[in-house]
Amino acid sequence: MRADIHERQMELTTLRNERDRVRRRLEGAEVQYKAALETRGRLEWQLSKEQQDVIKLGKFSFMNKLKELTGKWDAQMEKEINEVAEVELKFNEAEKTLMDLEAEVGRLREQMNNPDFQYVDEDWADFLREKEIWIRQNDTTANATLQQIADGRVRIGSMKREIDEALEAGDKAIRALDAALDKLGNAESLSVWDTFLGGGMIVSALKYSEMGSSDDLVHRAQRALRHYETELMDVQNVATESFEVNQKDIFTFTDIFFDNIFSDWMAHSRISEGKTKLNAILADVRRVQDRLKRKRDEAIEEEKRLNEQEQAIIVS
Repeated sequence: MRADIHERQMELTTLRNERDRVRRRLEGAEVQYKAALETRGRLEWQLSKEQQDVIKLGKFSFMNKLKELTGKWDAQMEKEINEVAEVELKFNEAEKTLMDLEAEVGRLREQMNNPDFQYVDEDWADFLREKEIWIRQNDTTANATLQQIADGRVRIGSMKREIDEALEAGDKAIRALDAALDKLGNAESLSVWDTFLGGGMIVSALKYSEMGSSDDLVHRAQRALRHYETELMDVQNVATESFEVNQKDIFTFTDIFFDNIFSDWMAHSRISEGKTKLNAILADVRRVQDRLKRKRDEAIEEEKRLNEQEQAIIVS
C-alpha cells in the first residue's frame, strides 16, 4: 500500500507540474502575441503612410515639377523611398514574429487540451484525502522519511527535465547567434570596402544582400532567445534560482539596424553596433549555459544521495 501511495503521488505531481508549465507558457505566449499584433498594426499603418508619401511625390504638380527642375525632386524621392524600405523591413520582421507566436499559442492550446489534464486537480484532491487517512492509520518514522525522499525525487526529476530542455534551447540560441554574427561579419567587411574604399555598385549590392540575409538570421536568433527565456523561467520555477539572459538589445536590434540603413555610413555603423550587441548576448547565453550544467550536476548528485538513503531504509 505504501509503495502504491508513493507511486500515485509521483504520477499526479508530475502531471500537475506539466499542466502548470504548459499553462504558464500559454499565458506568456498570449501576452507576447497581443504585443506583436499591436506592433504589426502600428507598422502597417506607418508603411501605408510612407507609401502614400511616395505616391504623392510621384504625381504631377507644379511644386513637384519645380523640385524636379531644381534637382530637389530626386533627392526627396530617394529619401521617401528609403523611408518606405526601412519601414517595410521592420514590418516584415513584425509579420514573422507574429506568425511564430501564433503557431506557438496554437501548439500550447492544443497541449492544454490534453485529456490527462482535465481532472488532475480533482484526482489530486481525492488522493490527498486517501493519503491522510492512510497516514493516520500507518504513520511511522521510516514511512515519513521515505515520503520525503519520494517528494525530493519528484522535485529533482522535474528540475533535471527543465534544465535539459533549457540547455537544448540554449544550444539552439548559440547556433542562431553564431550564424547571425557570421553573416554580419561578411556584411561588415563589404561595408568597410564600400564606405571607405569606394567599392562601387557591385560591392554595394553584395553588402545589402548580406544585410538582407542577416535580417532572417537575426530573426531566427530572436525566436531562439524567446524560447530560451521561456525554458529558463521553467527552470527558475523548480530551482528557486534566477537564470536570466539580458536579451533586451536583440529585440530592439532591428529597430536600430534598419534606421538609415540605406546610408553607407549609417549602414556601416549599424552593422558594427549590431555585432557588438549580439556578441554580448552570446557571451551571456554561454555563461547561463555553464550555470545550468553545474546545476544539473548538483541535481544528479542529490538524486544519487536520495537513492542511497532510500535503499538504506528499505534493506535495514
